[in-house]
Amino acid sequence: MENTFRLSAVLHKVGALRYTPAGVPVLDVVLSHESWQQDNGSPYLAKFELAGKIIGSDAQAWQHREGEQVDVAGFLAQRSLKTHYPVLRIQHIQTHKG
Repeated sequence: MENTFRLSAVLHKVGALRYTPAGVPVLDVVLSHESWQQDNGSPYLAKFELAGKIIGSDAQAWQHREGEQVDVAGFLAQRSLKTHYPVLRIQHIQTHKG
């Protein structure tokens, strides 16, 4: 099965950097996206916010970059063992190049 996700968005909210018990940095973010798409032959404004999580050295690098346009790639997973809502596990993040 395939589970890959790519998106251009704005880092709308950036939480406080935290660490797992093993000392791995984790950064919770909210991505904001807005674009025009074609849906059944008509233009459609796709607009949403998506929770994301950056783990590892990228978490430290992005902790103070709220408001920046980014390109992200990763996979969707449930938020936690008890919460089945999806979160984007961001594996690659870079400044949007337009």
